[in-house]
Amino acid sequence: MTPRVPSRKLRSVSGKIVIGVGIASHPISAAGNTWNSLNWALGFRDLGWDVWITEAIDADRCIDAAWRSAPAETSVNVAYWREIVGKFDLQDRATLLIGGAAPGLDRFRDFCAEADLFLNLSGHFKSDAVTFPRALKIYQDGDPAFTQVWAESYGVDMNFAAHDRFVTAGLRLGQPDTFAPTCGIDWIPTFPPVVLEYWPYAPQEAFDRFTSIAHWEGCKSSEWRGEWFHGKREEFEKFTDVPRAVSRPIELAMHVRDHAAELGPFREGGWRFTEAGPICSTIEAHGEYIRGSAAEFSIAKGGYVLSRAGWFSDRAVCYAASGKPLVSQDTGVGDLLPVGEGFHPFQTPAEAIAACERVIADFPAQQRAARALAEEYFDSRKVLARLIDRLNF
Repeated sequence: MTPRVPSRKLRSVSGKIVIGVGIASHPISAAGNTWNSLNWALGFRDLGWDVWITEAIDADRCIDAAWRSAPAETSVNVAYWREIVGKFDLQDRATLLIGGAAPGLDRFRDFCAEADLFLNLSGHFKSDAVTFPRALKIYQDGDPAFTQVWAESYGVDMNFAAHDRFVTAGLRLGQPDTFAPTCGIDWIPTFPPVVLEYWPYAPQEAFDRFTSIAHWEGCKSSEWRGEWFHGKREEFEKFTDVPRAVSRPIELAMHVRDHAAELGPFREGGWRFTEAGPICSTIEAHGEYIRGSAAEFSIAKGGYVLSRAGWFSDRAVCYAASGKPLVSQDTGVGDLLPVGEGFHPFQTPAEAIAACERVIADFPAQQRAARALAEEYFDSRKVLARLIDRLNF
């Protein structure tokens, strides 16, 4: 089981697909989250599928720009949804259910009744307002190890029962040398897709800085078989002094104000921080930040590192498509990608420093290699065609 497959002609299959996305539920400074949904939806559309996106939120989740409760019709949730579907010409193929209701619901129900596939990103779509009587229902897991630990250790209903097939960004989940439950499910591994049209190659002449965009914590810690699956904070602490030893700056876009009291030792270690709010406020600003970076330096959640399940980032594929080399904390991806040309996994501070300096020293070639990596392994046309092939659809 490996996403690293020899090049071959894949079946050309298309039809009707409904994709459960996460856009309106994260309407403020969450452009990266939006792009995760868009790369799936636009990727299937690019392959010739008739794509309809949908999302279901409760009315009490509707807010204004100051995060206060607001009526749905004046909420930023609805405004942001309309903005995104308008920008990508999805107006005729997008339904936002609020409290189970939506304009044009009968037309959407008719489409669902004819759909061939229902792809539920992170399994979040849970509405009985529509059914998919003939569709193959696919659960997409973007948080491997955590998803399964939450279900097995804590009894959280992850909505597995409503699906027929299970896809994961944990490229090695279920392998004998990984440390994570599978919940008895046969998980199909896949790289996150990126639509190259929207992420053009943007090389730089001179190396400026490493960047990444991340939550400082990521998620709360969870326990399985006596081991704790931590978020990111504990992993950052392992690399506090790395930037001071690297010849170019390492910058992290995060919610600086929320964690200012914790950042002193990291600033002393050479880390640079910038507020993520403006960067993630629009999909344009988010893209400009990535394209304006020289490379990505990223720390993973502790649970990904512990499990060795091969988690791969939906943000990293956008960096790579833009020609930004990846210096990434190792999550067990191992030999699923070529290492050293565009992709540099590390486990220790010494390995991280060496990887950074290699990228800096050979910057032109590393940029080309990153884009080539995206074209071969992350291009939505290839990722989704391979996935459809493996679904036996």
